[in-house]
Amino acid sequence: MNTQERDVCFGERRLGRDYSGLMSFGMFLIIVGIVFVVNRNFISDFELWIKQVTEEQVLTRPPESLITSAMIFFGLIGLSDFFKAGIRLWIDKSRRRVLGDILSGIALVLFAYLISLYAIYALTWQQVLAIEAIAVGLLVILYSMVRYMFLK
Repeated sequence: MNTQERDVCFGERRLGRDYSGLMSFGMFLIIVGIVFVVNRNFISDFELWIKQVTEEQVLTRPPESLITSAMIFFGLIGLSDFFKAGIRLWIDKSRRRVLGDILSGIALVLFAYLISLYAIYALTWQQVLAIEAIAVGLLVILYSMVRYMFLK
């Protein structure tokens, strides 16, 4: 396979582009580590909840520790998307992927906030999912409009 065929199959090789995937993976590992530090019993709490749901065959509310862990996880992933957008803008000077990072950051931080409302019994899990679906739908529409108008 010659270089041109390889570029068609796998994309053009760019040395400066490898940082993005590695940076994302590194941030993900840090966030997972933080979740496990905050909730040392995460695995056992999750196993007990799954066992309860399986035995009762009813989707019951997860333990507070799992709700808190989910809130931290999605909030930090959302914040890392904002960080990634800033790094992309600074290094790449490209706005194309920055917009997606910012909008996904908004969606994930909103999801963490909705989970916090679920944690204090202000919303049901159905309401959390419905509101998040509406928000993601609106963000997708916004993304497509902005890309069409400004990033042709």
